[in-house]
Amino acid sequence: MYDVYCPIKWDLLRVRERMNRHYRIKAGSLKDFSHLEKYTDSDLCPALVLYAARMYGGVTNRVISLAQVFQFIYLAVMLHRDINEDEQVVDSDCIEPGDGCQYPVLVGDYLYGRFFTTLCDADIVEYLGPLSEIIYMINEGGIIRLKSQGAEKAATISRQEIIRLEMAELMAGCCKMGGQIAGADRESQEQLYRFGFSLGMAVGLAGMDMYDRADTFFNEALSLLEYFKPGKDREDLRGLAVYLSGVTKENRRMVC
Repeated sequence: MYDVYCPIKWDLLRVRERMNRHYRIKAGSLKDFSHLEKYTDSDLCPALVLYAARMYGGVTNRVISLAQVFQFIYLAVMLHRDINEDEQVVDSDCIEPGDGCQYPVLVGDYLYGRFFTTLCDADIVEYLGPLSEIIYMINEGGIIRLKSQGAEKAATISRQEIIRLEMAELMAGCCKMGGQIAGADRESQEQLYRFGFSLGMAVGLAGMDMYDRADTFFNEALSLLEYFKPGKDREDLRGLAVYLSGVTKENRRMVC
């Protein structure tokens, strides 16, 4: 099967190598204190940054750093979202630190801190504002999700809004800022935002088995690509969207 990340595999490797340097701390590996390994194989957020940048000037060290920042945010969000705060870690050799809430919270906070220091080190602090706004929306979505638990009607009404806040805005930011840092004009940045938003909604809806709505957003994302200049970079990004759409359709067949 064709690897949709093949066109950017060397740039993704650079992102991963930089990330790996921060997984080791004096106390050990972050994976010793959380289930970070469940998420480190996901390259979607940095891939969107890289693909967007390739359409507008190419991948530079600043682009790699921005891709790294988005991965820090993604990992922190996933760790915090999976925490069961009803579980407490006691002083026992039989209990894994990552199975409780205390250590995963600290690891997530550490990753959020690394996102800020990476901005500073790469001299791209101008992105702090919009990135902070994305984190604000993600946390707002998390509050809505927690409040909706146990209330079936409320959960049904809120699911699309939760996906918008927790996933679509993040992926939209990856695309918009990936293009912006590479030199995209404002109109192109807006189109990249819309593409990433639609793709994020599609992926999130499919993850909740809302496939018909997901198809609508996948089709919208693909149609938005027509705005961009034809070429290999645009087609590589289309290939990623088509691949994600195909994965959700395969999952649908498996549960039908």
